[in-house]
Amino acid sequence: MGNKSSKPTAQEIEELKGPFSDEEFESLQALVSATQADKATFLERFSLGPLSGTTDDILVHFGEALYAAFATLADDPEATELSIAHVAKAAAQCIRSSSSTILRSMFSIFDASHSGELTQEQVQQLFVTCFLMADACNGDVAEKDVRRYTPVAHAIVDAFQVHATHITPSTLTSWAGTHAPLLHTIFSSWMSQRCLPKRSKISYISPQLSHPSDVLSRGQVLALSTQSVDLQHSWDRLYTSTQDGLSFNRLSYHLLGYTGPTLLVCTATDGATFGAYGDTPWKEGTKFFGGPGCFLFRLSPTFLLCPASAAQGLTNYMYYNTKGVVLPRGLGFGGTTSKFRLFLDDELDNCYTSLKCGSYEPGSISLKATFQIQTLEVWGCGGEESKLAQRGYRAETAELINRARKVDKAQFVGNSFDREMFLGKTFGHGTDAARIADDEH
Repeated sequence: MGNKSSKPTAQEIEELKGPFSDEEFESLQALVSATQADKATFLERFSLGPLSGTTDDILVHFGEALYAAFATLADDPEATELSIAHVAKAAAQCIRSSSSTILRSMFSIFDASHSGELTQEQVQQLFVTCFLMADACNGDVAEKDVRRYTPVAHAIVDAFQVHATHITPSTLTSWAGTHAPLLHTIFSSWMSQRCLPKRSKISYISPQLSHPSDVLSRGQVLALSTQSVDLQHSWDRLYTSTQDGLSFNRLSYHLLGYTGPTLLVCTATDGATFGAYGDTPWKEGTKFFGGPGCFLFRLSPTFLLCPASAAQGLTNYMYYNTKGVVLPRGLGFGGTTSKFRLFLDDELDNCYTSLKCGSYEPGSISLKATFQIQTLEVWGCGGEESKLAQRGYRAETAELINRARKVDKAQFVGNSFDREMFLGKTFGHGTDAARIADDEH
């Protein structure tokens, strides 16, 4: 099948077109012609780009591995030269198939021996490759340091050991269904850009951060982006304890008024990195809120994702209360007001997690039940519209504060009820209030 002289019939061509338009199929034919004329053309097009920090042969020579995999995917592993049949069949499986088929196709690239299993090292290489592809989907052609992606890939491999001792295609697809539901879109988008350069349909866009993170590596950001389309595109830093101070008042100020989903990520003093994603804007109250798009996660030392669970019919996804005297004051996810799954109290010094609840899948996202925060960040994933909404909210808040200042100060300061009524704990007192006023100017 890999012989130049064996040309498919008109009927075979129509069958090979399958999910591709006439223009797309012409792109595949052009790729085959260029490859048969000079194999180096294929190797360069399907390279992972200039890399540093690695000597892994499959990463450095990924084009060679993919060249061989194209023949395997077309059920012709002995072929020494690619034909339109090889390329069309492989492209269909990698680009225009189900998520499980796309992941199985990627698996086959690393399973050069056709054993049906991958070693831990090979699985780590697979995830590093995915992350390299993710950044390339945005047209980033600069040299990439593989060490930016390796730690989270290693954390994912450690998580695989919990699920299975032998990593097969079924292991990968099953794990991805829960822990990385959009992983396949990275590979399919990358392949589409290279197989169909003029007609590529991109289903994945790697996130771009407004500021460097003090907590997240680039690899960890990309791992999180496989959970939700809202975690792709732009992330705006709303709060960071390193600059805004580790204060619940400051955290609240930077959360309230933002109308998009948010990602909260924490590094504890014991070294664990974990957090939660809220799919609903934060709002003050004593009742739980949020939707099934919420999830909890741990990024290190091992990777864990706990998506929302409907098994027990509970919807206690998010909680935010700063004014009540009966119910706990703080920010929480899951569980009940008696025992949250993840809880940051209003002093940020009695924070804890629990192993399971009725709203999220079970699992320990922190190393210890109670933890001390070293660094805390919140990222907004709602785009420009959510940022503009927060500016409007802050303008209204500033107006409220200005009106409060016109009240008889002696009476106002002495009346705790009015102070709570006008400002509430959210806007703090003393130095916090002064800092909030400064933020408005």
